Amino acid sequence: MSNREKSWRWAYQKIRSYHVSPLQACYRATRYWLTGDTGSFTSHGGFRKSRIRN
Repeated sequence: MSNREKSWRWAYQKIRSYHVSPLQACYRATRYWLTGDTGSFTSHGGFRKSRIRN
C-alpha cells in the first residue's frame, strides 16, 4: 500500500470518526489526498465545524 493510499484511508477514517456521512467523508478524504486540506465541513452531528490540514 502506497503512502498516498494510506493518507486517503487515514483521512477517511478520521473524518468518519467525526460522525460525518460516508459520502461526505469520501469527498473530503479525496480532497485531502489531492490538496492536503479538506476544507471546512460540519461534523459531530452539525454542532462543530472541522478542518484537517497537512
